Amino acid sequence: MTAPLDKTPDRIAGMFDAIAPRYDLLNHVLSAGIDRRWRARAIQALRLTGRETLLDVCTGTADVALQACLPLDGRRGGPAGPPAAARVIGVDFAAAMLSIGRRKLRAAGEDRRITLVRGDATRLPLRDGTVDVATVAFGIRNVERPELACAEMARVMRRGGRLAILEFGVPRVPGISTLYLWYFKYVLPSVGRMVSGHTAAYSYLPASVGTFPPPHEFMAILEQAGFIHVRADPLTFGIVYLYTGVRL
Repeated sequence: MTAPLDKTPDRIAGMFDAIAPRYDLLNHVLSAGIDRRWRARAIQALRLTGRETLLDVCTGTADVALQACLPLDGRRGGPAGPPAAARVIGVDFAAAMLSIGRRKLRAAGEDRRITLVRGDATRLPLRDGTVDVATVAFGIRNVERPELACAEMARVMRRGGRLAILEFGVPRVPGISTLYLWYFKYVLPSVGRMVSGHTAAYSYLPASVGTFPPPHEFMAILEQAGFIHVRADPLTFGIVYLYTGVRL
């Protein structure tokens, strides 16, 4: 039997703090640049009107937070792109990741519209019903008890609020599945270790994907947390799933 992964908050936060300086670079390199397209799909699914307060859980270095304010083509609304969020609150427990995120916000001139807060996804530092939409990008699998994080997002969202979660999956197409698993098991850890200098983090990544609930189980978790119209849409052959739902 495979031993369960250690996802205690201190361990996960420490691991991400250790790789924070190279985190953005590795995301782009290891996804061949497709990660931005995945985030754009998630933001599109929220159908923003320009008036929403958006909560980004496990915000990391604030990529989703920034992209929600400057979606797709970098413009705020108009015929060339959808409206942006009016305000964004990003929550993460990794201090070094948030520090890099704050530098990015200042460089983009978005440090007034986007607020980054250190906090735990299972105990969000927000009052009930205070946000309109919520996102998580590749962070829900790192939460020790994802069902608590989903319930917390439901708690802080207004009724009718929209949710979009991106998370890695395992492709079901036989040839692609074999190639993907080989890449995840051998190539990704090697490149991650070489660039970041951190051994554990990029061995943890494939292990965490392999132990995350399959789409139908995670959809059930979202429904139990208080979301309806829950969907799981595969992106890029099922390498990533976009989970969406509406707060009941």
